[in-house]
Amino acid sequence: MKRRHATILCLLFPLVAANTSRAGEPVVVPAAEFQALLSAYALVKTRYVDAPDDKKLLEGAIAGMLASLDPHSGFLDKDELDAVRKDEAGEYTGIGISVDFAAADMVVTAVTADSPAYLAGIEPGDTVASIDGVTLSGLRLPENARRMRGVPGSALDIGYRRGGSGAVRTARLHRAALLAQTVTTRAMPNGVAWIQVSAFEGRTAHDLVAALKTLDASGAPRGIVLDVRNDPGGMVSAAVGVAGAFLPPGTSLFSARGRATAADPAAAADPAATVTVDPRFYQRPDEPDVLAHLPAWARTVPLVVLVNGASASSAELLAGALQDHRRATVLGTRTFGKGSIQSIFPLTGDSAVKLTVARYFTPNGHEIQARGITPDVIVAPDPARNDALGLALREEDLAQHLAAILPAPDDTSPATRAGVESTRMFGTRDDKALSAAVSLLGPVQTSRIGNVLGALSPSLKQLGAALKRW
Repeated sequence: MKRRHATILCLLFPLVAANTSRAGEPVVVPAAEFQALLSAYALVKTRYVDAPDDKKLLEGAIAGMLASLDPHSGFLDKDELDAVRKDEAGEYTGIGISVDFAAADMVVTAVTADSPAYLAGIEPGDTVASIDGVTLSGLRLPENARRMRGVPGSALDIGYRRGGSGAVRTARLHRAALLAQTVTTRAMPNGVAWIQVSAFEGRTAHDLVAALKTLDASGAPRGIVLDVRNDPGGMVSAAVGVAGAFLPPGTSLFSARGRATAADPAAAADPAATVTVDPRFYQRPDEPDVLAHLPAWARTVPLVVLVNGASASSAELLAGALQDHRRATVLGTRTFGKGSIQSIFPLTGDSAVKLTVARYFTPNGHEIQARGITPDVIVAPDPARNDALGLALREEDLAQHLAAILPAPDDTSPATRAGVESTRMFGTRDDKALSAAVSLLGPVQTSRIGNVLGALSPSLKQLGAALKRW
């Protein structure tokens, strides 16, 4: 099991000493509240029925403090730190699901192809109700994660509800050592290549470039459909590398605005917090530049990016950058809206604090947090096939989410909020968004205009604007 949307390591903001502010001034500790904390600790130590463990007490106090913040800040114990490191490498032992939480529910946001969960029929939008017969109600994330872990081949029983409602279904799964295959490629009609990016892991940019080179061996494609639907995000550096495969060096990708103080009012607009297509933002240590030998056509090939309500975080950064620079037409439904940066600050050798430190903005200044990316062309899934999976959960639905700080745009309509899409539907005859993208990229012929319009169902103005991008 991997928890997405909150496992992003950011290199834009340095570690801040615990007793100083960003401006270098001492942090003022509220004396009365701090004394109350110490008094509560003393009471537990002296009056609790059993002798408590100091380490657990203090870790619990830190976790409780961070739980009062946004849903992506939190305390990381040793196991969770190890999971973050494995995420970077794209290696983990589990059943192949990514999850997030809505209220007390563990919501499946993505399912790895051919994983134990995939083979058992678990889909995005399902909620996990129990693990080995133990209900998850009231349990913290670390406890849930421990119940999911185990040695490869060991069995566990998962109770889940389809689309988050109805009767609990039970599936027996066997844990597996999984290497995330985050990039897959398939040939489509009219010389179009369909490239799916399921998550942003340590090798995602490398695998994307490898896929482009494979395509190059048989001749440049007419166009590329870059599919980040149901992509829950991951490493920002990986998204920068993928964006850099399609945009020129030096191109701005996003900016990050942190907290401004009275002593440092310019901190929120620090130009150093702008990320560009530059090796320092995507290159892995001790490895060559992954973008050094791209096919010549990669940065000019016509491009459509597919998104939906489960495209989050790094996937939104990618889509927003390609959209703002008019490098691609973004097609689908409004994205998840996780536009915040988490940095990890070590506390001890085996624990850390994950803290939200800034918000993301696209190159043109569009705020992603609680807004998401609105596609150029809206193509919603068939409601008849998505009602059973329920409405897609978004950042704005999460308790204690960070509110957007810019005025709401005028381009957000109810039509951009669609139901949860099953990964199993992608690539089938019912995949309206993919069909629409292939139609846009294929030869525009009079005989096919009716089919294109029927697949897309946007206005003629939307369609014309999309085609003019090339």
